[in-house]
Amino acid sequence: MKRFVLLTAMLSLTMTSFSQFPDRDTLGRSDKFRILVDKVISPPNKWKFTPAMMQEIKDAGFNVVSPRIGGHDLAVCREQTKMAYDAGLYYMAWMRGTLNAKQDVRMVWEDGAEQNLCSPNSDEFWEWTTDLVLGHARISVDIPTFIGSFLDYENYSPNSRGNCYGLSYDLKILAEFGKSIGRAIPELPPAERHPWLVKNKLDGQFRTFQINSWRERCRRLREQVDAINPKFQFIVYPAPGTLFMLEAVCHEWGTEQAPLILADAYTYGRPSEFMDEAPSLIANRKLLLDNMARIRPMGVPHLYSGGIDPVVKGADPEFCGKNASMISEVTDGYWIFYEGPSYTKEDHGVYFEWFGRANAEIARGVYDLQHVPRSEPENLGDTKVNRKTDKPQLGVYGMKKLQSDDIAKAGVFEVHNVTGMSVEYLKQLDVVLLQNFNLPLPTDSDISRNLRAYVEGGGALLLGHDTAWFMESMFPEIAVRDFPKNKVEAVRHVVDTPLVVSEAHPAVGSVAVGTSFPTEFRDHMIFKPGPSGRVVVRNAFGDPVYVLGQVGKGKVVFSGCYYGYHNPLSGHEKEVFTSTLNWLAAKP
Repeated sequence: MKRFVLLTAMLSLTMTSFSQFPDRDTLGRSDKFRILVDKVISPPNKWKFTPAMMQEIKDAGFNVVSPRIGGHDLAVCREQTKMAYDAGLYYMAWMRGTLNAKQDVRMVWEDGAEQNLCSPNSDEFWEWTTDLVLGHARISVDIPTFIGSFLDYENYSPNSRGNCYGLSYDLKILAEFGKSIGRAIPELPPAERHPWLVKNKLDGQFRTFQINSWRERCRRLREQVDAINPKFQFIVYPAPGTLFMLEAVCHEWGTEQAPLILADAYTYGRPSEFMDEAPSLIANRKLLLDNMARIRPMGVPHLYSGGIDPVVKGADPEFCGKNASMISEVTDGYWIFYEGPSYTKEDHGVYFEWFGRANAEIARGVYDLQHVPRSEPENLGDTKVNRKTDKPQLGVYGMKKLQSDDIAKAGVFEVHNVTGMSVEYLKQLDVVLLQNFNLPLPTDSDISRNLRAYVEGGGALLLGHDTAWFMESMFPEIAVRDFPKNKVEAVRHVVDTPLVVSEAHPAVGSVAVGTSFPTEFRDHMIFKPGPSGRVVVRNAFGDPVYVLGQVGKGKVVFSGCYYGYHNPLSGHEKEVFTSTLNWLAAKP
């Protein structure tokens, strides 16, 4: 009897304390998410949280905490959850959505690249994921403020071909597919598996089979979680998502009682470190609305959260606070991957001051902070190029070091990373190459106007790969983006297709017309030439890939290629690229 009375008293105390929390069902709805994933506060204490740290997060107006370290250890999870509970915070357990493989079923990408990651078809992977998630769910029964598991599907492993997961061409899933159609699939080397499926017109069936396999496994895990706690939620990053996330997770892990929470990373900082605050917030808003538009029509139970990361260039404290305000107005709340600042009053303290201002408004359903005039001067990049030689000055953006080093080694150019976007800065460079500068900028944006003015004044510009596709063309007389019809991925990419020199021109050097050559990177963009654009390289389908011309006193090249992703360029591709740079640098 005494034991029963004691148990009743403890339960009453727990329920009384829990009743002081905001209603769980309002989170992400009337009470917008304000989630802190911490890599700043706990690291100075060897990643161990203290009650004072949790209280600091609560006092700044956050309603959910997710320590970056500890989610894989159930004892630590329980301790962190209780500490968060005592501070009045909900809790999410951060965990990797990937696992280094100890067994043989590894991730094999379409091009044959194999990673030391478990395939999404691996029993090892699913057993590990299931054990950890169910462990989290059991803690949530004891401490109801444990919301769910925050799964990170970013691909951090060497030899990556994208975030996790795309289709895997491991022998396990191929054998299972073969059995399902009553046909033996040969055990081919990794690079030959996808081509064999295409040649035998089985690639579509294989895709459907593998996705259905993922969905079955995801469904089984959701059912196991529901048997423990049907309100337990999955939080997945990076949204909108990979093939695995969009085709399996989105359909199976969200329920009416426990909507899937999607964590977007497209709004981590400014779209470009060279953009002013106001247009950056407008651009981020558009990115979120576009990304949500991919998910909303699916009709799956979900909540959507935009991300912030102070380590990203341009993500200063004031911008981050205003970004939180904007994100929360258009989504179900925001989350911070909190890294970059040092845990000091002068650094972390300023970030928390701005987040605190945003959180206080957001909690009241007010989103005015994003519209407040800038209080601190903006640092939008350098104004001076540190020139060291008399060589032509080449500025590159988004190029991997292995390729920029290869250019510098040839001795023709002095190579700089582009660190400014003012006309004053650009004029100090003979050639500017923008690659992976993937901003959906209108032609009247400051950056677009500056680039146009730079070229008209005598500058030379190469717009490479996605850069020239995302931007509204500021040189429509030369080229505009086009939509391919052959071997297409992600709307704009032509994959696994060689290029062909189509016109003799100094920009292709001595490579003869009709010469076909492979590219180091597996995909490319295509363009529609304008009245002043000359097509010097096409793909095997005849689509324009290199389009060039003169604008004012300067020169422009639209190139659909990505230069030096895995290895420096070689062969005919290197000669064409080098000749293109030389043509751009040559004075009229």
